[in-house]
Amino acid sequence: MKNRAVFLDRDGVINSLLYHDDKGIYSASDMGEFEVLEGVREAIHEIKGMGFLAIVVSNQPGVAFGYIKKEDLKKIDEYMRRELGIDAVYNCVHHPKYTGDCDCRKPKSGLLLKAADEYDIDLDASYMVGDLLSDILAGKVCKKTIMVSKVNCALCKFIQEKDAEPDFFAEDLLGAVKIIKKTEGKQNENLC
Repeated sequence: MKNRAVFLDRDGVINSLLYHDDKGIYSASDMGEFEVLEGVREAIHEIKGMGFLAIVVSNQPGVAFGYIKKEDLKKIDEYMRRELGIDAVYNCVHHPKYTGDCDCRKPKSGLLLKAADEYDIDLDASYMVGDLLSDILAGKVCKKTIMVSKVNCALCKFIQEKDAEPDFFAEDLLGAVKIIKKTEGKQNENLC
């Protein structure tokens, strides 16, 4: 039997996004900036308790830009595995402007497909949870997509224009886990 996974974007889902006048909104560049969001540890514990792998799939173009060192990114990845219980981390460190095009940068599904191959994952039984349209588009190879965001009319209109409507919305990762539990519970009812 194949594995099931909940694929998680990192920034804005697992950890806080940061802001600086020079950079705008950006990702944590080292462990000193990496702040785990409230409820994430519990959510990952529940994901694993339902029998899913918890796998991070994240665009990290800061490496291509030169403001994130690969060693620092590796330390964050190791922390997530060790302290949060993440099973695996897949990063795209490319950016078209600096490194050319690649198959792994979301909205492409390359990171998810690579993880599915390496961990024998059934994508039709898996979920993608992210806070950006690129996450939702990449996650269309999965059974369901969940966008972590505060929903408003402007966001909904933009999503519809981009044909990137997620299956569900949640305010945070714990909310996404509740949706997964409910969805999985309905499936189990259908089997009886």
